[in-house]
Amino acid sequence: MAYGKDEFIVDCRTAMKTLEGDRARKSICTSMEKLLRNTMFIAENLGPDKEEGRHTVYRCEETGFNLLFHIFDSANGAPPHDHGSSWAVYGQAVGHTDMTEWEYDEKDNNLVISKEYRLKPGKAGIFPPNAIHSIQYTAGARFVRVTGVDLETVTRRVFDSTTHEMRTQNSNGAGFTAER
Repeated sequence: MAYGKDEFIVDCRTAMKTLEGDRARKSICTSMEKLLRNTMFIAENLGPDKEEGRHTVYRCEETGFNLLFHIFDSANGAPPHDHGSSWAVYGQAVGHTDMTEWEYDEKDNNLVISKEYRLKPGKAGIFPPNAIHSIQYTAGARFVRVTGVDLETVTRRVFDSTTHEMRTQNSNGAGFTAER
């Protein structure tokens, strides 16, 4: 039997219940990469016939984590932002996403790039709580994301990458297409 969404959810729940912090996120990241090796899962859940947008497909009542599918027909991205006290594991299914990690100097109100890389199909990346990052994805990109909580419930920071102006928000992600 192929490793699919249901098995992935069980593994995420187990990691959240039995492991702490970074160890739980690393376990979810490893499971995400296993899930992304299942081409049938990708075709059935993230194929070209699927509706564009950000879709919350599972929310664990017991541990709070959320599983989302992101389906984008056009190239786009999100400005520098964090997930507040939550975290995220991104897994690339189709296309690629250019990830930029940032450091913020609150004294000088200055954003500085700390790391840049490309997330390719089959790979996953971890963003711990308060980690500032921006993303740029290709047309036709598809990715899977697990968050520690429903991000609508936490205060997050969003930055202007040119002026470095910061604002906080509590709804509709950090520059992503509104959830459908």
